[in-house]
Amino acid sequence: MKIIADNHIAFVQHYFAHAGELVLKPGRTLTAAEVRDADILLVRSITRVDEALLKDSRVKFVGSVTAGADHLDGAWLDRAGIAWSVAAGFNAPPVADYVMSVLAALQQEKKLAETGLKIAVVGVGHVGRLVVEYSRALGHTVIKCDPLRAEQEKDTSFVRLQDIAEVDVVSLHVPLTQEGEHATHHFIAAEFLQRQKPGCVLINTARGAVLDSQAFKKHGKHLLGCFDVWENEPNIDKEILAQATIATPHIAGYSTQAKLRGIEMIYQKMLEMGIIQPGNVTSLALPQPTWRDMALAIFNLRYMKQEMQKGLFDTLREEFFTRDEFKGASKNCHTSESWYPESR
Repeated sequence: MKIIADNHIAFVQHYFAHAGELVLKPGRTLTAAEVRDADILLVRSITRVDEALLKDSRVKFVGSVTAGADHLDGAWLDRAGIAWSVAAGFNAPPVADYVMSVLAALQQEKKLAETGLKIAVVGVGHVGRLVVEYSRALGHTVIKCDPLRAEQEKDTSFVRLQDIAEVDVVSLHVPLTQEGEHATHHFIAAEFLQRQKPGCVLINTARGAVLDSQAFKKHGKHLLGCFDVWENEPNIDKEILAQATIATPHIAGYSTQAKLRGIEMIYQKMLEMGIIQPGNVTSLALPQPTWRDMALAIFNLRYMKQEMQKGLFDTLREEFFTRDEFKGASKNCHTSESWYPESR
């Protein structure tokens, strides 16, 4: 059995080296010729998997270590008899953590109030549920928007997208879909942007094309755009980048735990389907932070020599107000235990 895998999928060798010939390839440049004689294809969101890639190949299973499936042509894969699976929800905790980090950064910069925020969570699935939970635990008012869940569950607690206004934060957590009544491609467009008040924070950790980039450039200048995802990655619009308040390169869901969880989910799915046989695969125990790790997280002094060599001795002393004592850091972060649920 031959397995072609994106060479940036963490832990892939640990889980799949026993299953056959494992060949690692760059996912962004994967070609039909490279996968033609593969039995299994393991990818990330950067690889478009469709007829152009897999026609005339012998691939029988595609596993994607992603939460979404917009890069997979599921309809064609089904017609071709190729089984496929994604790791739905695997990166929900770090994405929700990322949203909280955005709020913290903007609050430190005095661009966002510390209390009494009104937060609109658009898309209340794996990630959105956690964002709702964390936000409420911090004492903020949360409104939820999820047209699919509202329709399926007959739940009147969800608001319509067109009714979201006068909020402090909008956080997007929807899959990217092109068709249907509730298609999400460019569904955050001019009308929605114009309706929001100046200073409203727009966080996008979903998919870049959920937001109409051209509309944001024209009608979103009054908003604080905080984007982890972008249209046309990796060739992103430099004007959008310049306009953004916070910008990161599609890494909100990156954590060691999530990467391990994602490949484990695909591995277990393949075992369940009988595509591979169990091997000598042991559960990986991730290293726990030591006291040294925690101490350096509070005050990492390694960078100072370089700054001192620039002749900044007095400046560094005069501007150094950010260090907490260990006990002080623990006491000052008294909210951490209350808003960070054990269920995480």
